[in-house]
Amino acid sequence: MLDGAAPPVIETRGLRKRFAGVEAVAGIDLAVPPGGVYGFLGPNGAGKTTTIRLLLGLLRPSGGVSRVFGEVVEPGAPVLSRIGALIERPAFYPYLSALENLAVFGTARGIPADVLTGRTREVLDQVGLAAVARRKAGGFSTGMLQRLALALVLLDRPRLVILDEPTNGLDPNGVVDVRRLIAGMAASGATVFLSTHVLPEVEQLCNRVAILRDGVVVAEGAPGSLLRENDHLFVRFDTPSEARAARALLGVAATETAAGPNGGAALLVDMPASRASSVNRTLAEASLHPAELTIRRQSLEAIFRELTAEPEASATADDRRTPTAPPAAPPDPLAIPPDAPPAPAAGSPT
Repeated sequence: MLDGAAPPVIETRGLRKRFAGVEAVAGIDLAVPPGGVYGFLGPNGAGKTTTIRLLLGLLRPSGGVSRVFGEVVEPGAPVLSRIGALIERPAFYPYLSALENLAVFGTARGIPADVLTGRTREVLDQVGLAAVARRKAGGFSTGMLQRLALALVLLDRPRLVILDEPTNGLDPNGVVDVRRLIAGMAASGATVFLSTHVLPEVEQLCNRVAILRDGVVVAEGAPGSLLRENDHLFVRFDTPSEARAARALLGVAATETAAGPNGGAALLVDMPASRASSVNRTLAEASLHPAELTIRRQSLEAIFRELTAEPEASATADDRRTPTAPPAAPPDPLAIPPDAPPAPAAGSPT
């Protein structure tokens, strides 16, 4: 950590988790700064949910360590009460209203009754459910239940919110609404750790991202920085002979590509955009004058696909990562059967 920099809200060092010989998390180093939305990006099966369960103390690591607010995470650690989390949608009591469900969970968490009454109405208004606060949860749509789950996450005013694929299963309007809620959480000063494989969420919401593949981080940084790191220079010449001469001059960093709309021949030069002037000067000194020299920036989708692609000769992720006999999942404190007594969920994994 640099002098004067705020300590990370989430920090992991060599974090690992193995299930029956399959390494789901294979040594993750993260440092999530305070504030904003941090995207945890990766294809299905990359290890995102396992990492989140480790961060919430729902699983014990096979190696390494994770810290939240500077405190080591382990099952039952006091620091877990400072996190609002949504891994799977809680099983709300269908015969209770939205207000009553939040009151049950809030009471189980030890929120004083005089505080809870005003806070439940406040969070329902925040997620857009104030008008249906007294409607039974059993009549809620999928999108409304997701909003209610987010209200439950916010009930304790957490400074860290961890969300795992929060827009899964929602219709387009529900997706837009949840993204607005996430942006609002960050605007209020909370740090949001958002696990997703939906690239528009990353582009619209995230200040920084980590891209995960096969249980390891393969890229990390601000989305704009990742895009700039994958810049290419597009150089078009009027004749193929000039393009061949330029390729020989620039070396292996230049590859042939389709010509521009005006014909001729073109190269993609694998150099940062800041090198454009030096490339142009090198070409000019050899009497090679391109008809066009521009910057081609890859989309985040293209970068993601490139970084998470599996080599053709290797086994697939499912082949490597799925045990012959999967271990039983640990009890999920976020799922409460209707006939069970109230228990803390979502915001207080214990």
